[in-house]
Amino acid sequence: MQRCNDIAEVLVIDPGPMAMERQARDRDVGAGRFWYIATGVVGGLALLKGIRLPSRWSATQAQIDYSQGFVKRGFFGAVVTDSLRLWMYNRFAVVSYVLLAVLAVMLVLLAVKSGVAKRLGGAEMLAVFFGSYGVSTLANTVGYMDIPLAILAVGVLFVRSPMLRIAVALPVTIVALLIHEMFLFVFLPVLILSFFLQSLNDETQYSKRGVMVAGLILGVIAFVVSVRLARMPSMTGAQVTQMIQRIAARVDFTPRRDFYPVLVLSSDGNLTIMKVYFGIFDWYMKQLTSLLIFGPTVVMLLVAARDVLKNSKLRAKRWVFAMIVICGCSPLAMHIFGWDVGRWNGLVCLTSFLALVVTVRFTNGTALVASIGRQRLAVVVLLCSMASGGLLMWREDKVFPAYLQIKHFKNQLQAMSLAGIANLSD
Repeated sequence: MQRCNDIAEVLVIDPGPMAMERQARDRDVGAGRFWYIATGVVGGLALLKGIRLPSRWSATQAQIDYSQGFVKRGFFGAVVTDSLRLWMYNRFAVVSYVLLAVLAVMLVLLAVKSGVAKRLGGAEMLAVFFGSYGVSTLANTVGYMDIPLAILAVGVLFVRSPMLRIAVALPVTIVALLIHEMFLFVFLPVLILSFFLQSLNDETQYSKRGVMVAGLILGVIAFVVSVRLARMPSMTGAQVTQMIQRIAARVDFTPRRDFYPVLVLSSDGNLTIMKVYFGIFDWYMKQLTSLLIFGPTVVMLLVAARDVLKNSKLRAKRWVFAMIVICGCSPLAMHIFGWDVGRWNGLVCLTSFLALVVTVRFTNGTALVASIGRQRLAVVVLLCSMASGGLLMWREDKVFPAYLQIKHFKNQLQAMSLAGIANLSD
């Protein structure tokens, strides 16, 4: 009897290496399942916190086409709006939501395809990004050109072969610049980063010099096209008047008249306006608020990219990481040309996530060991993201759970059309 008790005691206290390994594996599976579920839950909450009807500004911008001659940002209106009859606000809203959903699905698929969770030893970075206030900002910019530009950039990153990627990236970049010139500063650096990292990969089957040259060609062509667009004359007052009349005659919503001055503003004009903003104290306070809201997410994503880089076989890792940081923070350059503080700073969350995905996708290395400290920090950052608010582009900013705003929207929806609600909700 005593012998049986001794055996049972040994089995309980010392389960043996195989049993311990099985228990550790079960814990890892449980932790992984938790973070995947958390990603879906907090991602949905982040979208709900920021989602709204597309603004009349974005709906007005989508109407700009080439009917009065070539104009910057006229490609979307000439190709998409005219083809899908998006001068009907209800239809524009539906297409805008579809584009946002497409981007969300593409980001999830790109993360899965790249193996970010496997290389990082856990899926907490997925939860940090998808639950961030940066995703809320993306939802809040529904209808803006940021969404189709992001779709084009993410689509290019799905292509692993560098030669095929450059063949896809060149026409995509030209089209993206014709949609909105912000592509040069926001998304192009991440595309170039993919070529740069792949050229440094010791195990690549392609010519390193050829891959590097492909990235340089992409950058040069994009720069030349951007300069050419910037040097083109702006629309004249007569052309703008005709454009206003044409848009007003066919849309079923009230266009934003304060959008039209953008058509006559040159790059120098934007710089002049921004010099005024640089002298306003409130602009710097908004930057400080942005740092508190978006900063933890961006730092965690870039630090994760650094850890992946450290575990790779690349040389000159400090210089490579510096380039990753520059590409991840590239939307900050838009502060020189535009005054949408929350918009540009929110996009840094997206580009930092793309920089992390690109680092994983185009470098080789072993998987990192799951870090308890990083998981705890991820929980803290997620809680801060869920509680933060105040920098959405909508004047009626939503802070989770936004029940009152959602109820108000439901009451409006029962009382009038989407176009009528849009006239009230800018």
